Amino acid sequence: MTVDLEFSWPQFLWIVFIFVGVPTAVGASFIWTIWRSERLDLEHSTTAPGSGLTGSGSLGLWRTGLLAFALGVLSCVGWLSWSADYKGGFRGPGLPAPTQFPTWQVLACGLTVILACFVSAHCARWIKSGGLTAAAGTAAGFTTAFSIGASTDVTGQAGVGVALSAIGWGLTLTALMLLRDRWSRRR
Repeated sequence: MTVDLEFSWPQFLWIVFIFVGVPTAVGASFIWTIWRSERLDLEHSTTAPGSGLTGSGSLGLWRTGLLAFALGVLSCVGWLSWSADYKGGFRGPGLPAPTQFPTWQVLACGLTVILACFVSAHCARWIKSGGLTAAAGTAAGFTTAFSIGASTDVTGQAGVGVALSAIGWGLTLTALMLLRDRWSRRR
């Protein structure tokens, strides 16, 4: 049986719209509300010590999100577009993307995604909303790159992987950014 592995732009755009665009837009509405609250706290911080804490970077939310998105794409493409095996074999980048990876490569990819999120959040002007923007941008970037492989799938099973990627990275990175916010406010 021969399977056609042509890249499909319409399928790619549809997958990205459903699994990246819609969840990111919903998340952005929550982030915007948190940002407004954070901004109001900063305006009223003259009487309350410790409130009005801003991030260490200079990037606004849009630039933080774009940086996180780019780093998320690079994390996925950098680690999951090729594969190595324990016998010294190597499969280079190309479509279809490899589907089998050694454990160390998957762990390195995960750590790179988490590091990309923390770097983006560190560059943000706002602690809480900047961190959440970095989480949403990194998850969206990784899932967008991950969707490239799903665009060559004719079975539809790759769509499940894209959905799990979006949900998993979205929740994990959001939790890490909330912990980061809590830790930074304790200092």
